[in-house]
Amino acid sequence: MAAPTATVHTEDDEEELVRLAQAGDGAAFGRLYDRYLPSIYRYTYSKTSSRSAAEDLTSETFLRAFRAIARRPRAHLNFAAWLVTIARNVVIDHHRSGWSRLAIVTDEVDPQVDEAIGPEAAALASVGEAALRAALGRLPDDQRECLLLRFFTGLSINETATAMDRTDGAIKQLQFRATNRLRRILKDLEPPLLLGR
Repeated sequence: MAAPTATVHTEDDEEELVRLAQAGDGAAFGRLYDRYLPSIYRYTYSKTSSRSAAEDLTSETFLRAFRAIARRPRAHLNFAAWLVTIARNVVIDHHRSGWSRLAIVTDEVDPQVDEAIGPEAAALASVGEAALRAALGRLPDDQRECLLLRFFTGLSINETATAMDRTDGAIKQLQFRATNRLRRILKDLEPPLLLGR
């Protein structure tokens, strides 16, 4: 008998997990949770700068998804884009409440960084966090959201397009403009800020 091989995550595998989760299979939803937990955490952290708030918002995102997945149409569900849409709404709700200011004041400073974030996000992470936050804050909302979804959350062009309700081509153009603008903003920032001092 041959030794078992490692499971490769394919689109078909994900569609099956989504179908099973929609039918009430908690274990299938658990596998989806394990797969998307790091990217949703990175997204919520990028929106809050607070470890504890990001953990709470990530938990709330998955709780809402678990409660709603059975009501989603049985046709192909772009799970990653749908999950980010839920996370965006959870973050908006969080910022509308008064708790966001308290969480930032009382939280630890250092974020947890996933080692497998990809080369673009690694390059962004190498810039001082304060400089990056300042630069991202100077981008228009749609450009900032595009970069967060693509490089911090790790969504594909298609998933980002679905989450932002745009075409793939529009996202490619938006990403291009956003990265160019971010590069210019970072270049204009003072060197001590870039070094994280």
